[in-house]
Amino acid sequence: MRERLNRQRVLEAALAIVDAEGLAALTMRRLGGELGVEAMSLYRHVPNKEALLDGIVELIVLEIEVPADDSGDWAEAWRHVGRSYRQAALAHPNAFPLVTMRPLNTPEALRRIDAAYNLLRRSGLDEQMSMVAFRTLASYTRGFALEEVTGRALGARAYDAVNRLDPRDLPVDEFPRISELATRLVTADHGAVFESGLDLIITGLRAELERLAPTRSST
Repeated sequence: MRERLNRQRVLEAALAIVDAEGLAALTMRRLGGELGVEAMSLYRHVPNKEALLDGIVELIVLEIEVPADDSGDWAEAWRHVGRSYRQAALAHPNAFPLVTMRPLNTPEALRRIDAAYNLLRRSGLDEQMSMVAFRTLASYTRGFALEEVTGRALGARAYDAVNRLDPRDLPVDEFPRISELATRLVTADHGAVFESGLDLIITGLRAELERLAPTRSST
């Protein structure tokens, strides 16, 4: 007996197509074929292509693990969020750019972001600084992950021999720092680089919390 079709199955099949072949391969006709149904049957579960893409974003966002509110140190919790976000991106390199380009339009995806933001509010930062911290952490994590999945931080594979200039081929005497940077990027452990950058941001947030501590204790 064929498994009953539902929204979850539709979204998972759509994500599998994008993972395997890229976003251009995803059409309602192709998706229906993968599920063994006519394309029109899909609209009972997703009203249109935009909702389908929103659902793919939801699936990826739900792979991001956010520790419970009572899990302890907010900084370690946010490190876990950042690592999990990056791993979700690396697991879905063809689909992840959708996460960076589309607003979050489903309740489940928004709940995950709400929980991540709450980690900062629990830390003792006020609303304004929590917003600044959230944007900083989210922008860093999203940007780093996007560079990895699009190949710009993956060394020799990042450069097309015909269409793109490899900085390592530039004259060292004319571009000494670019040459140095390019060599470092090619040989870097990107997981370790990500952790170092995250630590820099968290160190700054800890310093801000310490600066604000006397003010909070006197109010």
